[in-house]
Amino acid sequence: KLYLKALARTRISRVPGETLTMNAYLVGYNAALCAGWAYTFVQMLTTIYSGTASSLALDSPTLLTLVWESCEAPLKISQSVAIMEVIHAMLGVVRSPVMITATQVASRLWILWGIVNLAPEATTTSVVTVGFINLSLVTLLTAWCLSEVIRYGFFALKEVGSQPGVMVWLRYSGFLVLYPLGVSSELAMVWLAIPVIRLKGLWSIALPNPINLSVSYDVICVLAVAAYLPGFPQLFGYMLKQRRKVLGAGGKAGRGGKKD
Repeated sequence: KLYLKALARTRISRVPGETLTMNAYLVGYNAALCAGWAYTFVQMLTTIYSGTASSLALDSPTLLTLVWESCEAPLKISQSVAIMEVIHAMLGVVRSPVMITATQVASRLWILWGIVNLAPEATTTSVVTVGFINLSLVTLLTAWCLSEVIRYGFFALKEVGSQPGVMVWLRYSGFLVLYPLGVSSELAMVWLAIPVIRLKGLWSIALPNPINLSVSYDVICVLAVAAYLPGFPQLFGYMLKQRRKVLGAGGKAGRGGKKD
């Protein structure tokens, strides 16, 4: 999910004036989002540095809360603006499948607004330990920020006709770590939020009511998680194929990188 967005993004043929204007817009859009995600990441690192310098543990509720407070605004802005990618696909600004793009953007917005922001008392104060890894808001932000800085930076440079080998390599190699980390962190956020959602009845409709229909949002969350699991190996396998296609069997970007 983190890397399939706009993998096949290619400009549609336009008249010279229109192409120049659209290129300028896409450069500005991608550069702005790259900067937004980079700022969010720096805010997180700065908060962690200050907190650990004050003897706060990395996974302590106090430090996680401070991270959320410092990153909440830029995170919400940077992620919500991604709705424009659906509009770009609909208008033909980029050649991305509308439904796939909409699904990918909606899933991120759901995690942000329908999980993390909905139950911050759980999602921004707790961790889920899986083996030797503590999944938390910090791991979620790390995966999201780095993947988006790479993705938007790659496309901003591509729009000006530049594809440095290092950016091509990062674009098609970063997902090997960031995608599993991102998905597992998203699932951890849902796991932490469900008890709070169930206890408070958040976004749920209880009986009796005029329409005689009950909706349990916590059940919807469980069903959404079930949809994540079969999709992961398929998407990861697709990205591996794209990596081999662009970087070759040796995993090295050619000079200037291949165009995707």
